[in-house]
Amino acid sequence: MESYYDRLMNLKGADELKAIVKKWETLSYNIEKHPLDAPIVLPDLFLYTQSGNGNTTVLSLLAGFLESKKNLMSFYGNVKFLEFKLDYCPPNSKFSEIYRFMDAVRVAAGFRNEFRGIVRINANDWLGHQKERYFLEFLSYLDANTKNWLVILTVSNAHKPEDAKEMESVVSMYLRIETVTLAAPTDSEFVDYAAEFLEKYGFRLDDSAKTALLESIAVLRKNKYFNGYHTIADLCNDIVYSIFSKSEATGTVITADMIGDFLADGDYIKRTVMKSKQRVTLGF
Repeated sequence: MESYYDRLMNLKGADELKAIVKKWETLSYNIEKHPLDAPIVLPDLFLYTQSGNGNTTVLSLLAGFLESKKNLMSFYGNVKFLEFKLDYCPPNSKFSEIYRFMDAVRVAAGFRNEFRGIVRINANDWLGHQKERYFLEFLSYLDANTKNWLVILTVSNAHKPEDAKEMESVVSMYLRIETVTLAAPTDSEFVDYAAEFLEKYGFRLDDSAKTALLESIAVLRKNKYFNGYHTIADLCNDIVYSIFSKSEATGTVITADMIGDFLADGDYIKRTVMKSKQRVTLGF
């Protein structure tokens, strides 16, 4: 079984993150060989991201890697990491988000008296508002608690690159940060991931199926709620379920004819797109 380190090194579009993980690997080795009287606190991360880069997958791998090292940071609570979207609060309103965040941390701690682990915060709604009092108060709160957490503050610089760089500068006044950019995988890389996923079930995609999935993924990722590798994993799980639930299922090679519902104009893709439109309409 691949180690967490190896799986991180195999991530697509994550060269800057890999460089940091390599530094952490060296750091762990040196701490083991040369014990220190005081702990070394890892810097937090300011992460430039795009839709579809599998943030949750990256967090899971980072948590597994850091926990396996034993001497870089400790984990304590119900979960190894939590993800939180920091919604914007206008200056003339109550800053309710900080209380919602505190509640999320308490839930992550569970019955323990504190939470130690990774905290990913999506701050995209604050682009253009990074100098407002509420955002600065939130950064001050993080500064007071970051010794128990690895904070990963994420923004998308696709539409507001100037604001994103300014936010990075503001955050650096409160937190020790390293800056990382995660590029979104290509459609072909998602197909490669799907092929590897399906191989675990004994299936192999032939060329016609790969071409078909390439078109289907291109449709899916246009969706606002496309969630990278998680969405592709759901797609693959449904493909496996569909094949195994048919009494006539034979062989291990998947062709385009066998996955008709999952073609770009198939029922599965249509339903997935429709569900996302309903989410927007209903406000979930």
